[in-house]
Amino acid sequence: MITRPDAILTTALQQRLVAWCCGQGADVASAESLTARLCGCYAEPQRHYHHLGHIAGSLTELDLHAPGDVFIEGAIWFHDVIYDPTRRDNETASIAWFLEETREWIHPDSSAGISRLIEATDFRIAAGGSPGIDLMIDIDLAILSAAPEDYDAYTRAIRFEYAHVPEEDFRIGRAKVMAHFLARPIYRTNGFLSREDRARRNIQRELEKLPSPW
Repeated sequence: MITRPDAILTTALQQRLVAWCCGQGADVASAESLTARLCGCYAEPQRHYHHLGHIAGSLTELDLHAPGDVFIEGAIWFHDVIYDPTRRDNETASIAWFLEETREWIHPDSSAGISRLIEATDFRIAAGGSPGIDLMIDIDLAILSAAPEDYDAYTRAIRFEYAHVPEEDFRIGRAKVMAHFLARPIYRTNGFLSREDRARRNIQRELEKLPSPW
């Protein structure tokens, strides 16, 4: 499975989140309190990919493609704060958590913009049409174009997260999801277009190990 971030990285992430919250209007005590709760959520035992390691990787992508975009950074921090593989409303629940935790200090325009970006990470919804949403989606899908060994670690981590699903059911469901990605361009923004071919090769290689989805 993908390794969880070590204590040094976790501390750096916590400091970055506190700084982001303060930049959005929180006082230090409120920012530190929220950070502790958020990190607690991302440390839940059912998370093998959707933990702080995923957040750290997403922030690295943000710093590469759109440094200083506070809306996308906020969406990265909160988009998987609620993650239960047995439920289908994680994005909606994550938005509700974000709104409740930040309502005392964040500007309403920021709340609305970040909520839209979190909603866009629900890939059952056809989202897009704005540069921010397109980049948020590409960042969330960056793992698909990882080096083959990292992609394989990601697929193993996802299987751990869905340990409650019988093997055959998981394989059929996973094949349908990944075939859906191959049915259209995966990436939307110029900074990710050069990674399209590698993402498609990774997915095709995975699909060769899975049953036909049709």
